[in-house]
Amino acid sequence: MAKIIRYALATFCFAVSVGCLALWIGGNEYTAGVCPFSWCARLDGSGGLGCISIEPSPFDEKQLLYISVENTSRKMWFEDYMIAKGRFGAVDTATVFFPLWYPALVFALAGVGVIRFRRQFSIRSALIVFAVVAALLAMPLAL
Repeated sequence: MAKIIRYALATFCFAVSVGCLALWIGGNEYTAGVCPFSWCARLDGSGGLGCISIEPSPFDEKQLLYISVENTSRKMWFEDYMIAKGRFGAVDTATVFFPLWYPALVFALAGVGVIRFRRQFSIRSALIVFAVVAALLAMPLAL
């Protein structure tokens, strides 16, 4: 049973990684969101840039998922923040912006980690994981 859950989680991580890569390559403006309660988690982006925000739900009823893809302007509402603060940063306490290759890399590595978990896990594996996590945390500081 644990093997099935592990592979299902790895499949989900790889699917999200491929989705982020597809959005990174595509040039359309998009908005996707999940609104299960009175709040909404929204992903906005265009041309390799992304922004995740948590905000009150704009809908009267609960919606599990909404997606909007448009071929409109290439300038997103959070690009001025990116120019002022760099490639990674926060607009406010509930909004973060980033280049889309970053979550693609994080989810791909998470998928590999889920598959490798409980298989030949050693000190060497722990050091490699530590180095990768340190590099991922250092990227926003360097860019």
